[in-house]
Amino acid sequence: MESIPVRPKRAAGTLSRKKQSYGYNSAHVAMQDRLFCHEQAGGIMNHPPTQPRNGNGRKVSQRGLLSIAMLILSMGAFGIAALAAAKMVSDVLGENTGTPTVAAVVQIIVVGLAYAVGWVTAMVAIRVYGNLVLPMLIKWCAWGCLAMVCYLYLAILKRMYAQPDDLGRFIKYLLVMTGGLGAMVGFHLIIEDHDLRPFSVPLLLISLSQLGMIVFRYVFDTADVKVWFLWKDLAFFFMMTTVSVFMLAHWGILEPLRAQLSNYFDRNSKSIRSKD
Repeated sequence: MESIPVRPKRAAGTLSRKKQSYGYNSAHVAMQDRLFCHEQAGGIMNHPPTQPRNGNGRKVSQRGLLSIAMLILSMGAFGIAALAAAKMVSDVLGENTGTPTVAAVVQIIVVGLAYAVGWVTAMVAIRVYGNLVLPMLIKWCAWGCLAMVCYLYLAILKRMYAQPDDLGRFIKYLLVMTGGLGAMVGFHLIIEDHDLRPFSVPLLLISLSQLGMIVFRYVFDTADVKVWFLWKDLAFFFMMTTVSVFMLAHWGILEPLRAQLSNYFDRNSKSIRSKD
C-alpha cells in the first residue's frame, strides 16, 4: 500500500506571532500619526499672534479711516466756505452798502482760506487714498457753484441797470463774481477728466442777455442815462464773456496746472499714503 504524504504541521506560535507583528505595525503607524498631529499643533501654537481685528474678523484699514476722515473734513470746510460766501453775497447785494471795500477783500480772503482747506483735503483723499464717493460730491458742488454764480450774475445785472454812482459797490461786484468763478474752476481741477464746457453755456446766455440790456439802456431807455457808466458795463461784460469763451473753447489753459498736480501726487502718494 502506498503511503499517504503527511502535511507538515505548522508551528503553534506562528499565527500568534503574525498577529502580534500586525498589531505592532498598527500601533507604530498610529503613534507616528499622533506625533505628526502633535508637531502640526505645536507649529500652529508657536505661530506669532496676528494683529487685532474687528468684530467681523476683518482687519481695520487705516487707509479707509483716513479716507473717510478727509471726506468729512473736506465737505465740512466746503460747507463753511459756502455759508460764509452766501452771507457775503447777501451783504453785497443788500441795501446795506456801507461795508468798506477793504473789509470785503478781507472777507474774501477768509472764505478762500476755508475753501483752500477743503480743496487740499479733497485732492489728497481722491488722488492719494482713492476715495470713490468724494468725486461725485465734488461734481454736485461744482454744479451748485455754477447755479450760485448764475444767480449772482443776474442779480448784479439788475442792480447795474440802475447805474449806481458808488465805485466801491462795483468793485465788490467784481470781487464776489471773481471768487465764484475761481471756486468753480477749483472744483474742476480736483476731478480728473472733468469738462468745463457744459458750465459755459448758461454763462454765455446770460452774457448775451447783458449785451441786449446794454444796448437797450443806452439806445432805447435814455431817460436819466449816465454815459460815463458805460465803461463799467463793458468791463463786466468783457470779463464774463472772456471767461465763458475760454471755458467753451477748451483750449487746455488749465492742463499744465492739472498735469503738475497729477505728477506731484504720483511722485509723493506712496510716502503720504498709509501702508495698510
